[in-house]
Amino acid sequence: GENGGALEGLFHASKAAHLARETWGRKPHPADHPWHGAHRIDPDRFEQRLVEVFTQEILHPPPAARWIGFKEIRYHRLGDDFPVFLQFCRRNFHNAFFVFNSRRGEKVAKSKWWANQPEKKVLQLVARMDTHFAAFAVANPRISHHVFYEETIADPTSLFPLFEKLGETLDLDKMQSILSNPLTH
Repeated sequence: GENGGALEGLFHASKAAHLARETWGRKPHPADHPWHGAHRIDPDRFEQRLVEVFTQEILHPPPAARWIGFKEIRYHRLGDDFPVFLQFCRRNFHNAFFVFNSRRGEKVAKSKWWANQPEKKVLQLVARMDTHFAAFAVANPRISHHVFYEETIADPTSLFPLFEKLGETLDLDKMQSILSNPLTH
């Protein structure tokens, strides 16, 4: 399920640690300097530890899980940092795999709280994110898959290539049952 974009905050914290180390931590500074101790910042270790805590405290993976993950719709808040965010995830999640789900902008604009937003703004946002999704999926076909909501709902067999990439078997009856239940908010 969703987690309110919790990983986004960790990504920004990691960026800040990298920037502090690269900008002010190249050499030790005296105790009276504003950036005293910045040379001790280990942004890579910090990043890894943030993701470990996220995994343990937000995702709570069961011990026997083959795949763990979450759904998120707030990636638009990252703007042009979205591709950098995906690289952050690749660096820190063992065997990361990204499933991008696109939906027609006109439908998104009429969906739940999006319906309260200006339609033009929603259509632009959807188009921008679809461009990001497609670019990453084309550049990284082994670790990503792009699905399309309307296609998936109309024909769940369209998910066979995704399950094949994951090395999993698609139980079509179970998938049809899942897809026939509308989301509750």
